[in-house]
Amino acid sequence: MKIFISMDIEGVAGVAEKLQGARGNPEYEVARRLMTEEANAAIRGAFAGGATDVTVADSHGPMRNIIAEDLDPRARLISGKPRPLTMIDGITDEYAGTLLIGYHAAADNYGTLSHTISGIVFRRIEMNGVLTGEPTLFAGYAASIGVPLLAVSGDDRLAGEIAEQFPAARRIVVKRAIGANATDSLSPSESRKLIERDVAEAVAAAKNAPVETPCTPPLSMKVLFHHQQQTDAVTLLPFVERTGPREVSFSVESHRQAIGTLAAMALIAGAFV
Repeated sequence: MKIFISMDIEGVAGVAEKLQGARGNPEYEVARRLMTEEANAAIRGAFAGGATDVTVADSHGPMRNIIAEDLDPRARLISGKPRPLTMIDGITDEYAGTLLIGYHAAADNYGTLSHTISGIVFRRIEMNGVLTGEPTLFAGYAASIGVPLLAVSGDDRLAGEIAEQFPAARRIVVKRAIGANATDSLSPSESRKLIERDVAEAVAAAKNAPVETPCTPPLSMKVLFHHQQQTDAVTLLPFVERTGPREVSFSVESHRQAIGTLAAMALIAGAFV
């Protein structure tokens, strides 16, 4: 049984501010070790639950954060960017389930370090009228190829989104959001125990997990940017309709197209910060 783990950093226990996810400072070096160890906890849980193969996709920022030599050697590691499917790149219909570890709430939702894809670009994203976070997009893509979302870890605000959008998925709450840069967190050691235990149970039940998604194609996308100049730039794309000073809309036929378009917009608009 193959299991796919997409690993982010903002939802890791002990991470509470943007500095911890940015290269070039001592706090980042601490946080990437915390991220690596939560990945290891999920790997241990996946194998304990019956997995025979595990792939981990490093999915934060530069997508090269996990300390490879410290990662459980039983797992394969996908790292680096750009990748066509960004945070979920590498998943196929051969996988029995996916896990989103260290994730966070969507842009325009209350939560610690909440954002979607790029915090400096996207103010809010909606897909078919649904507030869109990274699970909406990436677990949505997995569902489109028949792979269920088994479990997600992060703060309590993320758990609320998952309860609405993927109700059968296990919600592993390692911290409570106090504010954008403040949390009430489990200790790293306790968070790892919780992740390992809950992932093992979720993977053991993977055969009976329903394939859920909050949005089915065709997909109508509405995107609000932080700055008008960012909107000026992405409106140059011929299929994009400008609907306000900082807002555009477009339609796509699949989650893959939605992910690719938003990733390209993040690159284009990111030049105008």
